[in-house]
Amino acid sequence: MGNVKRWPVLAGVGVVVAAAGWWIVDEMPTVDDTVAREALPSIDEHLRTHAWTGVLAGSGLADVRWVCTQKVIETRPDGDRVKVGLVAGCDETARDGAGLVTGSGFRQPMVYLVERGERGYRVLDRQLAKDGAGYSPSVKAMFSWLGARRVLDGASPDDPRSVTPAAFGLPEGTPVRAWR
Repeated sequence: MGNVKRWPVLAGVGVVVAAAGWWIVDEMPTVDDTVAREALPSIDEHLRTHAWTGVLAGSGLADVRWVCTQKVIETRPDGDRVKVGLVAGCDETARDGAGLVTGSGFRQPMVYLVERGERGYRVLDRQLAKDGAGYSPSVKAMFSWLGARRVLDGASPDDPRSVTPAAFGLPEGTPVRAWR
């Protein structure tokens, strides 16, 4: 008779484990590579043109611009739109003699809302993680559960300096140094 009483308990445990497994898999952040590849140019443009004014802006150096890299954490369909959760790293950069200098910079989690149009994806909105407590509360609200874990565990884009010379049309190996 003892085995008869265990079967319902074991069956119940099995159902709970299966449901938990399904929930975790359903919450797994995925990246639609096609969406990411097609949306990143407009996201990059938005990042570079909507960054704040940094220390180099008033320096007198010519051709001050933001150079950014992104690590896409997840893409989530939202009706006809897509939410692209990412971590961006940007450096304010300018030419200085034969090299380049960097001033202000940031690394920040954010979620872009993009929509496909006739000329590709366009940015509709951007939500920035709020500073404080390592961005934790806002990252947990902005990203899926596992996407937030990736961000909070340190997922990071490439160093913007790795693409800075190319952004200025200069050869790889061009010196990039911190300004003063």
